[in-house]
Amino acid sequence: MKTHGGTVSFDPNIRKEMLRIPEMRDVLDYTDVFLPSGHEVTLLASATSERGAIDELLKRGVKEVIVKRGAQGCSYFDANGETHRPAFNKVQELDPTGAGDCFGATYISCRAQGKDVETALKYACASGARAVGVKGPMEGTATFAELDTFLQSATE
Repeated sequence: MKTHGGTVSFDPNIRKEMLRIPEMRDVLDYTDVFLPSGHEVTLLASATSERGAIDELLKRGVKEVIVKRGAQGCSYFDANGETHRPAFNKVQELDPTGAGDCFGATYISCRAQGKDVETALKYACASGARAVGVKGPMEGTATFAELDTFLQSATE
């Protein structure tokens, strides 16, 4: 993928048994965009603190680290610094299953379409927020038109 100019994103969704697979850490050597949930940041790094793990990942060659924080929004890190985006507050959580996947897919789609980081994070947070409002892992997916409608009425 990378030899043909592609971008590799990695959402670890780590299970404890997967940590015993030696090659798990090797995936980071090919990763451009790393999308862990908060607790997963340190699982594939030698550092024990979030900030230390993020610095280690960036030095390893990961270009963007986006930490998904659920109801607390997300944090974005790259070689130039960091930014934090709040979640959308007026959302009733029915089922969080799949919300992180919706977030990640939306972020990657936005960036692939040339959207800037701030816009991609806004849409990704909207996608995750919209996803928790329905039951089921696939039922919360949304089109950009549906996300635009959500954003018109959403509050942060």
